[in-house]
Amino acid sequence: MTPLGAPRGPAGVYLHFPFCAARCSYCDFATVAGRDDRIEPYLAALRREILAFQTRAPRVADTVYIGGGTPSRMSAKQLRALLGAVGERFDLAPGAEVTIEGNPESLLRGELEGYREAGVNRVCVGVQSLDDGVLRGVGRLHDARSAAAAVKGARGAGFRSVGLDLIAGLPGEDLAAWGRTVEAAVALEPDHVSVYLLETDKDTPLTRALRAGRIAPKDDDALASAYEITVDTLDEAGFAAYEISNFAKPGHESRHNIKYWTDAPYAGFGVGAHAHLEGERRANVRDLDAYLSRLDAGEDPLDAAEAYDADRRAAEALVMGLRLASGVDLRDVEERHGVELERKHRDAWEKAESAGLIERAGTRVRLTRWGRLRSNELFAELI
Repeated sequence: MTPLGAPRGPAGVYLHFPFCAARCSYCDFATVAGRDDRIEPYLAALRREILAFQTRAPRVADTVYIGGGTPSRMSAKQLRALLGAVGERFDLAPGAEVTIEGNPESLLRGELEGYREAGVNRVCVGVQSLDDGVLRGVGRLHDARSAAAAVKGARGAGFRSVGLDLIAGLPGEDLAAWGRTVEAAVALEPDHVSVYLLETDKDTPLTRALRAGRIAPKDDDALASAYEITVDTLDEAGFAAYEISNFAKPGHESRHNIKYWTDAPYAGFGVGAHAHLEGERRANVRDLDAYLSRLDAGEDPLDAAEAYDADRRAAEALVMGLRLASGVDLRDVEERHGVELERKHRDAWEKAESAGLIERAGTRVRLTRWGRLRSNELFAELI
């Protein structure tokens, strides 16, 4: 019998590449700029971590996601060696999804073809905006023209799936014209589009500028309107909203990210990487030098581990599952974690249903369109 809380199915594998040419003002990820001399030592340490640690991860993996940072600053040769270590540690399932993130200025055609030959079959381009002034204002190194060229270049290099990311609400972005931005993104013919509302609760240069009054915050109603426009425009273009912030043509959903939203197991290697294994969560150190020192000494770069707690894991599974358009099956989560969600959250369900935030069909609960806009309120109640 599977123990309570044990994630099911093949693993996902996340690999973090923290190096960037410049750090964007809104970024809170574990990244570094101006440290390119450490790329080779880092990749060597990353390969050692893959082969020596997180041994409780399932042997079979069916997704690999290389995020950052700017992974497209790796050469095809470096990427091939990194994926070679993954292949030594994991049995990659036939048809495994292998994704790399990239920024337009470093997604070069020759390297793209090398990535595909190394085994990558999915590319996500960090477009963020198609307004050159907005891009300059947040420290991006590309413009709208090079963003379009990168998406088309990835398509031309023969990848099975090409996606792009946008952020609504960046300083200088005219949200009244947001529909034209989404239409321009659709015109690039991607298979997948992620649209995130700017987060201002992290300690970033952008957040500090907002708090100091140097930048005016975006109006909540304008952001809500931008989200509505996004959903309508992408739906009309054939992109289904399969998760709050993610839209895909049929068959192009991110199988790796779906693992995060469905309580599935995943290993995470590299600076600041997170993992979810046998019901426990862990996070690596976020400091590059500390990470390298640990691996040089043959030590696990673990920074924090959170033992399995049924109530907490059930709440997480509930919140993450509700992000999906298909919603979450309460009975499935209850059986997995041994927590009576119907009783525990009865008041929250009743309030959310009366407010039109959720709809129910048997034991399955899903957010309404209005509920997606106000999801944080419901999630706060559940957590």
